[in-house]
Amino acid sequence: GPEALTPSETRVAGLAATGLTNRQIAQRLYVTVKTVEVHLSNAYQKLGVRRRNELGKILTGLSNS
Repeated sequence: GPEALTPSETRVAGLAATGLTNRQIAQRLYVTVKTVEVHLSNAYQKLGVRRRNELGKILTGLSNS
């Protein structure tokens, strides 16, 4: 579940869930787009999701618990 994510993966996934592009996330976190892609890929695998719009549902559950 979401608790398996690292703090960086959680930050990137949370921003992706709000609709930001990888480039926008990279600029906001002062990292490269490649770094964002790696964190998102890891988060997708850990959470078992394939699309950004699925991230929001899972991460919302985390913040409500």
